[in-house]
Amino acid sequence: MIEIIVVTVMAAMLAVLLVTRLTGARTREFDLAADKVSDLLLMYAIRSEFADEPVGISVDPDRNSLRLLVRRGERSDAFDGWVPDVSVVDIRLPDFILASDMEFLADGDAINPADRPLTSLPGQPRPRVDITMQSADARLPRTVRFSLPPNAWRPIRTDSMRDEPIGAISRMPIDLDTSGQWQEDW
Repeated sequence: MIEIIVVTVMAAMLAVLLVTRLTGARTREFDLAADKVSDLLLMYAIRSEFADEPVGISVDPDRNSLRLLVRRGERSDAFDGWVPDVSVVDIRLPDFILASDMEFLADGDAINPADRPLTSLPGQPRPRVDITMQSADARLPRTVRFSLPPNAWRPIRTDSMRDEPIGAISRMPIDLDTSGQWQEDW
């Protein structure tokens, strides 16, 4: 009887370790996917600022991926002239993050980048881009929101597992006279 209890306890401990290990792997995969989406938004911001051609973000629900596009050539419908940017690798999302479930907003208006790319035109102000990414895995209830203001390059990342936004610059006004810093070298 004691042997059965010992074997049962050991099996339970191994199961707990295995579940913990798998959950940690999912968390790392989610973090990596979030970093890649953040980098894609960075490249979108840089291209929209310096490129001569329109730039866009597209979603491919069949491949569960996101990609950066540039527009070249003739145009007759929503995807004519759009080609993948060869310098930016497509982002393949893990199976528990569905590209079709991601929410995309341009200046507060919901858009579907699977139907038409989220675009920015040269010489015109870039829209504020908000992307919400969430896990479809019940064991990893997590949501990350990316906000790319029109004049910023790096998106602000808000994670449901962290209290403070990542990439946010917290600025506090300082009165240099009252703080005694008015004579300091800059």
